[in-house]
Amino acid sequence: MEKLILEIVDGRQVNEDEVLKLFDFDIEELFLAATKLRKKYKGNKVKICSIINAKSGQCSEDCKFCAQSAHHKTSVNVYPLVSNEKIEEVSNKALENAGCFGIVSSGNNLTDEEIDRLCDLLQKHKKADHFGASVGHLSDESLLKLKNAGLKKLHHNLETSESFFPNICTTHSYEERKDTIKRAKALGYEICSGGLFGMGESVKDRVELAFTLKDLGADSVPMNFLMPVKGTALENVVPLMPTEILKTIAVFRIILQTPDIMICGGREINLRDLQSMIFYAGANGTMSGGYLTTWGRDPQADKQMIKDLGLEIDPHR
Repeated sequence: MEKLILEIVDGRQVNEDEVLKLFDFDIEELFLAATKLRKKYKGNKVKICSIINAKSGQCSEDCKFCAQSAHHKTSVNVYPLVSNEKIEEVSNKALENAGCFGIVSSGNNLTDEEIDRLCDLLQKHKKADHFGASVGHLSDESLLKLKNAGLKKLHHNLETSESFFPNICTTHSYEERKDTIKRAKALGYEICSGGLFGMGESVKDRVELAFTLKDLGADSVPMNFLMPVKGTALENVVPLMPTEILKTIAVFRIILQTPDIMICGGREINLRDLQSMIFYAGANGTMSGGYLTTWGRDPQADKQMIKDLGLEIDPHR
């Protein structure tokens, strides 16, 4: 056990069978490997990102966790794509505390007119190089338009393993999600792709997801943890324990090693007083402020937490 941990610290790539055994390790042993790897590849820097829910509700997809799905009866706000002026206002404020700003829209894709509006924003915004976008399935034409307008990072979560995905969504395929990522990667986009944990998936599903993200060459991996929303199909799911979340983060660092690992939605509710331990578990970034349909943590509190840990905020995306 100790020998394997030391080999991992030295950069050894582990296979799926070895990874599954890691979940039985003491959390302190996983922290040792994960922290060493974080320092090796990311130094002492912590990335902070922020988002805007730029288009909310009435999504045609049936993802069981999502408050914005039209298949669920929730109290989520519903509105069309907000104006470029609104996105600019929110982004300018957010980038006072964050190095990356994500434009997120509900729905499987955007219309041509909406894509053109985003292109116009990207071409005019002074800090567009800090932007990422999460706007669903995109054609090659739309990907090229956004890239030529200045977009460098595309966010497209896989959410869970290919094996478990049919239990979560039936209105589009896992292959469709991977296809969008592959085509964006081929065009030179930085890929931000991760998952949502605590939906009833097994440990094996989490490991499968990590290896899929590794194979796809994800540059940044956001890890979200379910906050059950009343009216969704997963409203009664029992949340994960904080120690299980921290072990999962550590295992993702051990598998992935080099990408950014960003701890995002659900960390406040699920980790509670253990939030600062995400960095000992190997994470090197977090999302601050609001999420899509819920409020998150005050950015100043996050900045203080990072400072108290002796870490530094990375001003770059």
